[in-house]
Amino acid sequence: MAISSPGLGSGLDVNGIVSQLMSVEQQPLIRLNQKEARVQAEISAYGTLKSGLSSLQTAMDKLADPETFRATKATSSDADVFTVSSDTDAVTSSYNVTVNRLAQQHKLGSTEFASTATFGGTAGDELTLTVGSDSFTLDLSSANTLQEIQSAINAESNETGVTAGLITGDSGNQTLVLTSGSSGYDNRVQLSFGGSLDSSTFNFSMLNRDANDQLLADETELDASLTVDGVSVTRSSNSISDAIEGLTLNLQSAGQASVSIAADTGVAKSAVSGFVQAYNSLKDQLSTLDASGASGSVLRNIENQIRGVLNTKITGLGDYSYISELGVTTNSDTGKLEFDSETLVTALEDAADSVTGFFSDEDSGFAVGFGTLLEGFVQSGGTIDSIIEGGNNRIDSIERSRESLERRLEDIEARYLREFGVLDGLIANMSTTSEYLTSQLDILSNLAGGGRNNN
Repeated sequence: MAISSPGLGSGLDVNGIVSQLMSVEQQPLIRLNQKEARVQAEISAYGTLKSGLSSLQTAMDKLADPETFRATKATSSDADVFTVSSDTDAVTSSYNVTVNRLAQQHKLGSTEFASTATFGGTAGDELTLTVGSDSFTLDLSSANTLQEIQSAINAESNETGVTAGLITGDSGNQTLVLTSGSSGYDNRVQLSFGGSLDSSTFNFSMLNRDANDQLLADETELDASLTVDGVSVTRSSNSISDAIEGLTLNLQSAGQASVSIAADTGVAKSAVSGFVQAYNSLKDQLSTLDASGASGSVLRNIENQIRGVLNTKITGLGDYSYISELGVTTNSDTGKLEFDSETLVTALEDAADSVTGFFSDEDSGFAVGFGTLLEGFVQSGGTIDSIIEGGNNRIDSIERSRESLERRLEDIEARYLREFGVLDGLIANMSTTSEYLTSQLDILSNLAGGGRNNN
């Protein structure tokens, strides 16, 4: 609000005076804004803390997984023959593997025909493709060229997995090629005919060749063949996971190579190291929050509970009772964790089941207790969410107070402007009256002086 040309008549700086008075009146608003900024910073900090607790929880999930401590690593002596991977069912061992042949997708090729040649055209004429238990029947009661047959086989309605290709040779004639969607004898393409059509209509023959570029002698040779320590193994796929427990062999070419399996302690080392890093990062966040003036009692409660679980004795699960026995210790100066990976590796080599039980026992393992505690902090509606919700409620209250205060300040400014507007008018009137009186006195003085001169 403003008055029309305040101070114009009196020379009084009404706007300046009101502005200075409002600066004083606005101090409560400034303090309110500062309070809101502190609460917003606290909410943000607790959000960061929740993220840190969630990161620690993620690290703890890896420690809760027994496979972390049972990981194995398999190595092939010749990756050109086969590659290999292992899981926790694999045991430390080695095998000699000879790959005799790779599995192939069955391929059939027709005799060459002119592109204008047609097939079928009589009622009942049909061609049926069968792979395993799936079949697809092509109606040829109307005559079709090879190109039309190819398009029909490649239609989405064909669920056998068989695809059709068309090869045009130097003569200009065409060969229809059928390829199974999967490798192996059980996934071979089987053909049947109806009506006037029979096997001689297209004269399909197998196109698959061996490593020496010779046609396969029999469809059974579509399967992969290998020997493992002298034991014959035949499978329909080049990815074989059921020959050696815990191992998957991915065949690449015919040849001989060995595979060795060893314990992979690197997985466990990485998981424990990740836990230590997440814990130390969380400790830094707690320190930062404490220094910022956040609720010290809440922070101490969180830190004390975490430290309590960290130092809890685990009993009845094997040779180890404290995480310090597995290489994780607390620095007495900083309170942060330190990790000696060699201590963990030695423990895994000496008593892998005890290490696994200490961390991963589903009833009383280290990770279970720690994970339960963390879940109470980070779950929806948990400790941190409650603190953040309280902060947001304070922000809402501050906003309501600000709105009320801003309305009050507007009323105060309007009142100041009205009052000083009245004062401005009074001073202007007084100034006008003063000037008038001064003028009249001057006139009287001049009149009086003129009369004396005349005498």
